Amino acid sequence: MAEAAFQKMLEEIQAKSSEYNRQLVQVRTQIQLKERERKVSEIQIRELEAAGTKTNTFVSVGKMFLQMPQPTIVNQLQLKVASLADDVAVLTKKQAYLVKSVADCQSALNEAIKQMQSA
Repeated sequence: MAEAAFQKMLEEIQAKSSEYNRQLVQVRTQIQLKERERKVSEIQIRELEAAGTKTNTFVSVGKMFLQMPQPTIVNQLQLKVASLADDVAVLTKKQAYLVKSVADCQSALNEAIKQMQSA
């Protein structure tokens, strides 16, 4: 009976650990994507600022392009960069939580194995 309960507990811990690991991989991927998008937006800002305010600038909308003033585009990109930085900060906190959760699962698993061996 005790061995069946122990086996069930191990399966639950392993299921939690694998779920946390899956979530951790997803969060890391999201962080990488957001960082890449932020860097691209920063490069676009630098390029637009280097071009000057009198340069004709266009924004793609589907299959068309709309002419917009350069300062408007730069402001939109700066807002996007700020939003992406906030998203990365939130995801980094989530990543830290998941890393801690995985470590807790591993320590619980090790503790359960030690208890079973000592019994």
